[in-house]
Amino acid sequence: MQSEQLSSWPTSMLKVSGFSLVEMLISIALSSLIILGCSTFYVQLQTYIIQNYQRIRLEQNVQYAIAGLAKDIRRAGFIANSPTKMKIKALEINQQRNCIIIRYDSEIRHDWIHNPLKIKNSDVFSYRFHKNNLEYKTGSINCQGSNWEKLFDPAEFKVTHFSITQRANTIELSLDVELINNQQINYHMTKIIKNENLF
Repeated sequence: MQSEQLSSWPTSMLKVSGFSLVEMLISIALSSLIILGCSTFYVQLQTYIIQNYQRIRLEQNVQYAIAGLAKDIRRAGFIANSPTKMKIKALEINQQRNCIIIRYDSEIRHDWIHNPLKIKNSDVFSYRFHKNNLEYKTGSINCQGSNWEKLFDPAEFKVTHFSITQRANTIELSLDVELINNQQINYHMTKIIKNENLF
């Protein structure tokens, strides 16, 4: 009786539903392509984010370093209430145009103070390009010597070019910096600075 009932069922209901081997292989291949595409996109996105962060960090470091130098150049020649006391050059640029010596009354003492024994209280501020870095020193009256402070981390940044050019009534700074670990990430800055005390 049961066999008669089974034989009377439609043949379509007796088939087991599922995927054929070919369909399974196609599904696996398509899934693999999707996963591979997503993985590649993720790696590219991660690389872009890292490089973009490094580029922004580089630009910020350059702008920070130049901001200090530009501020000192703008102040050059200032003597509180006594401009006639200006007996020495307020701005000196060396022949190589990669070092500048700046003088101004930094603590409103009505004169330019320079004592070699107390250089931290000096009104002389110097910047130079040295060994792929931009360096700063208080109290240095020339571009030589040691104990200069590096403005860029030498393990992370490399200064490839720095020049100072005196125009008719401005100072032009040019600076190129790149990452040590990725030279493709670099930054160039040219800044024009006006000094009201001298020009």
